[in-house]
Amino acid sequence: MGVLFSKGVTQRMLEIQFFQLQQAYGSSAAAPVEVTVAELTELWVCSERNVKMILKKLESAGWIEWTPGRGRGHLSKLRFLQEGGGLLLELSKEHVQKGQMKEALELLEQYGQGTDAKARFMAWLSDYFGYTKETASDRPRTEILRFPVFRSVITLDPAKMFYAFEAHLVKQIFNTLVTFHQERRSIEPQLAHYWEYNEERLEWTFYLRRGIRFHHGAELTAHDAAFTFRRLMRVNDPLPHRWLFQEVADIAVPDDYVLRVRLLRPNHLFLRYLCFPATSILPAEWVQGNEALLDRQPIGTGPFQVKELTDNHYVLDTNLTYFEGRAHLDRVEIFVIPPEEFAQLQLPAWEQVICFHSGVSADAQSGRGPDWGEIHLINDGCTMMTFNGRKDGPQSDIRFRKALHHLMNRRGMIETLGENRRFPASGLQPHEYLAMEDHAYDPAAARKLLEEMGYAGEPFRIAVSWKHLNDALWVKEQCEAFGVQVEVTGYEIHEIVLDQNIDQADAVLHQFVNDEGEVSLLELFLRKDGFIRRHMNDDIGARMEKIAADLLASPSPDYRKHRFRELEALLNHEHVVLFLLFKELNTYYNPSVRGVSLNSLGWIDFKQIWLQNV
Repeated sequence: MGVLFSKGVTQRMLEIQFFQLQQAYGSSAAAPVEVTVAELTELWVCSERNVKMILKKLESAGWIEWTPGRGRGHLSKLRFLQEGGGLLLELSKEHVQKGQMKEALELLEQYGQGTDAKARFMAWLSDYFGYTKETASDRPRTEILRFPVFRSVITLDPAKMFYAFEAHLVKQIFNTLVTFHQERRSIEPQLAHYWEYNEERLEWTFYLRRGIRFHHGAELTAHDAAFTFRRLMRVNDPLPHRWLFQEVADIAVPDDYVLRVRLLRPNHLFLRYLCFPATSILPAEWVQGNEALLDRQPIGTGPFQVKELTDNHYVLDTNLTYFEGRAHLDRVEIFVIPPEEFAQLQLPAWEQVICFHSGVSADAQSGRGPDWGEIHLINDGCTMMTFNGRKDGPQSDIRFRKALHHLMNRRGMIETLGENRRFPASGLQPHEYLAMEDHAYDPAAARKLLEEMGYAGEPFRIAVSWKHLNDALWVKEQCEAFGVQVEVTGYEIHEIVLDQNIDQADAVLHQFVNDEGEVSLLELFLRKDGFIRRHMNDDIGARMEKIAADLLASPSPDYRKHRFRELEALLNHEHVVLFLLFKELNTYYNPSVRGVSLNSLGWIDFKQIWLQNV
């Protein structure tokens, strides 16, 4: 190891060739094995010349000893210098340290059979995660937070983000003009240090801080903010979060540090709109020539900047010149691990700072000291299923939708599936009173409704991401116990959001995360590519838009709350969605880790945490 490999033979390929050799001729280092070059040409499917080159590389790496046969009839001899399981473990570790988790797991899966390499690797990996301080002779001490997730990022373009984890990363990389402080429940300055509006609240003026720089060095000005908002407004090739700016009439830049926005009609939630991470300010000049790169190589002004972003490995480095003060951390490393591998991690070793979005139960954690801190939070949003009101199928009949509402034994679902499922849901958000009772469960009423509609066993097709597959399979089992035939199709997260998959499904089972209060609730109804809005028929959509426009025009929070309840009542009355349950987010951390708090997305704010002792 530590050998430089030529262009013709990559290290990855050489590893595979070694383990193929080991599988074919055994891994014993005690005695040499007789081998012919002709046999190796068949094993590696290459010429004799390439076989000799590969053998030379394997010898240079210190993995084998090769003695060519001299003369006719004399066989060559091969001796393994590395025990297969030990080398496999070391190579897998090296892949992880290079950010190549997928390659490490594939190597172990393919060549680790019959060894304890996989178990030893998972134990090492568990220790590798957490908050650590690393030192090296050629660089200063580096404080790093490493943790695993099992969901890949689709995009880090603020205007396209869909999932809570993407929104969380966007908040680490970018800033908005203003921000909402969760504890103080107030809108506060961020990129803008001051703002004002006219009496009708139709014209808003924002005064930007001077001297703020993007990660690539350019200074932020009002021209960047104007570009960002106009991009969200565009009609041709519209972006998913265009709904935020569909009532904006004009944007002007009277000065390099002054932005003026004129609305078509009053919007008393406009400032809250501007707290939404989708409105994060982009560097205009860079994006105009590199818009396609925003998904994977975003540039913002936030406390962290992207150093590396592949399908399975994300590295964020601290922004040393961040205008609100640099983070205590130097780096955040995030590894994407398949759920089946995630479950094999030895949690107490790496749970120094981690949020259990995987559904790991608090009861399953062992090995924590009595002084460990813990944070429990009921997710302000629910797991639910949207019915497709735009296609034929059993779900097009309200009696079928209502029957499923009465078929769901939500308490039974929670008790059966367990993990972090906590309370039955009857609406979008947890109410002040949460209890295990499920007053909607009424099998007799469900059977009567199915009989009235003449249900004859037509298949009901549910689309779901793999994360929520167990929920969908429970729904399927519950329905089929009452004669409702259900087909469940699982998708990767980047697939389920595709228009054709949403449109073809009779229903989509998913989870709503309310991270931005009233704005997140409005997003459910106004975002055109969202599950609820895309499945909603035109009649219900028009009624919904009328209520939404009315609440935006009101300065009264109480009146807006009343109208939001009417929107929720509309969903319930028409059974547009089937509310299922509320989940809990759990965080456990070592007492030496300070600054731990959960943001509105249920994730840890990377900027604030620091390690007191190691």
